Amino acid sequence: MIDISIVIVNYNVKELLINSLLSIEKYSKSDNSYEIIVVDNDSKDGSVEIILSQFPKVILIENKYNAGFPKANNQAFEIAKGNYIFMLNPDTEFIDDALGKLFQFMETNQDVSIVGPELLNTDGSHQQSVWRFPTLFNIFCEMHYLRALLKYKNYNDKNLQKPFIADSLSGAAIFFRKELIPQIGMLDETMFWIEDVEFCYRATQKGLKCIYLSQVKIIHHVGQSAKKNYKISLSNQIFNKIKYFKKHHNPLSHIAVVILSFYHVLFKLITFALLSPYSVIYRRKAIAYAYTLPKVFNPPKGIA
Repeated sequence: MIDISIVIVNYNVKELLINSLLSIEKYSKSDNSYEIIVVDNDSKDGSVEIILSQFPKVILIENKYNAGFPKANNQAFEIAKGNYIFMLNPDTEFIDDALGKLFQFMETNQDVSIVGPELLNTDGSHQQSVWRFPTLFNIFCEMHYLRALLKYKNYNDKNLQKPFIADSLSGAAIFFRKELIPQIGMLDETMFWIEDVEFCYRATQKGLKCIYLSQVKIIHHVGQSAKKNYKISLSNQIFNKIKYFKKHHNPLSHIAVVILSFYHVLFKLITFALLSPYSVIYRRKAIAYAYTLPKVFNPPKGIA
């Protein structure tokens, strides 16, 4: 049995993926055995060719369409041989033996099911990667840019340089016991953008423990894939908050999120439509919100 299965889903971020794989190879010097599984979601940038030629030990799953992040991860989970699974974004980069540190922490703390490292921005500054579960209040605050009221949600009441029990961790880097999957199931394939939070929610509902481990640090060049397709990124942020509340909250809360989302998207559509003559980015965002608006009341089941 292999100690760790590293699972990476790639979609048109070849250069970032190469850097990520090289950093794993460079810094993973512990005695732990590991495999790397890359699931490529029909990239058109030569990602597959690079993996086949430069990283022959990597196990490659080639999808002929964009299956989305949750489904692609689940494909890898099904064939993973490790006692632990490390779900990792292609835009992450190791700066030390994070793999060995995470493995050792889990071996020492048998009561922990999921652990997430501290993520750093490209410049080395702290990146938000741990949250309390969504509520109607913090969704309202996010939509209206009331960031000062989101301190509790973002654990600003905690010392983020010390480990603590957390509600949810960023899917950019989540390390968990493989035995967790039979207990709570795989990632919800109907969700995208909040699947990490929802996965952690199901774990905590079973009384299992998630830990934010600041002693382990990984760089996350955040948002590189999202910048290439606002239609996917913006719409799915809206749709999947709605689906999360429908799945895990009462009907009134679900309806409230739908109404809040509708007016939020309508406002954004009008704003970016007015600004669209001044920037191609504004035009793309206007198009994305125009696509999103009619689907708010009936979000697509999978990736939009």
